[in-house]
Amino acid sequence: MTEVRQKVVLMADDDVEDCILATEAIVESGAKAAFSCVLDGVELMDYLSEHSRSDAKRLPDLILLDLNMPLKDGREALLEIKAEPTLHHIPVVILTTSREQRDITFTTQAGADSFITKPATFDKWVEMMKSLAESWLR
Repeated sequence: MTEVRQKVVLMADDDVEDCILATEAIVESGAKAAFSCVLDGVELMDYLSEHSRSDAKRLPDLILLDLNMPLKDGREALLEIKAEPTLHHIPVVILTTSREQRDITFTTQAGADSFITKPATFDKWVEMMKSLAESWLR
C-alpha cells in the first residue's frame, strides 16, 4: 500500500499574529495540510535549503510569502526561490498588506503564482485558506 504524503504549507511572515491566524484558519478550513511559519526571508531560505538537501519530499507544496519582512524581504526571497532549480516548481502565493500595483507587477513578473491582500477578518482568512487548499493542495 502506498503511503500518501501530507501536503505542507510554509508561511514566511514576520507578524506572529498573522502566523497564528493563518494556522487557526487552515485548521478551521478543513484543509489537510501541515502548516509551518518562519519569521523572515533568511529563515525561509534556510528552511528550503535544508529540506532540499536532506529531504526533498518535505519541501513545501505551497509557500505563502509576505513582502515586507526584516533581514530578507519577500521580493528577494521570491527571486531566489524562482532562480533555484530545486525550488522553482513550488507555488508561491504573495500574502501581504500591500495593495500597490508595483508590488503586484514585480511579483507576477518574478514568478509568483498569485497575489493576495491579507484578509481583515478571521472568516475571510478561513475562506482564503479553503480557496488556497482547493487551488494548490490537491
